[in-house]
Amino acid sequence: MAIESNGEIISTARVTVPSEHRRELCLTISSLLDLIRREAGCRGYRFYGEQDDPNSFILIGEWETREAWDQHLSSDTFSILLGSLKLLSTDPHVDFKLLSHLKGIEEVTKARCEPFKEATPLFIT
Repeated sequence: MAIESNGEIISTARVTVPSEHRRELCLTISSLLDLIRREAGCRGYRFYGEQDDPNSFILIGEWETREAWDQHLSSDTFSILLGSLKLLSTDPHVDFKLLSHLKGIEEVTKARCEPFKEATPLFIT
């Protein structure tokens, strides 16, 4: 999944591995994180374990532009990452997704307050 905001991209991928491959996946991803984070246009790349399932993980990448994301997809590092995920996961189909654009707190506040803008004030005497 990915979010695009003024060209910014956020990508996600979820993977589940058999318990016997968990350590190998964690070591592989950990060795790639710094390389990915140093790629041009990468704002951040994180690897999280799911609380309720010790064999499920999520990768979240933040990219300055769609071009930076596309370059990442063409990189040797991504090839190693994707190959590892396919080899070690319970499902050999790994789906990287681009999230929809999420507005900042200003938009959330506006959406929550908009219905009250036209409401008649209630005065208690």
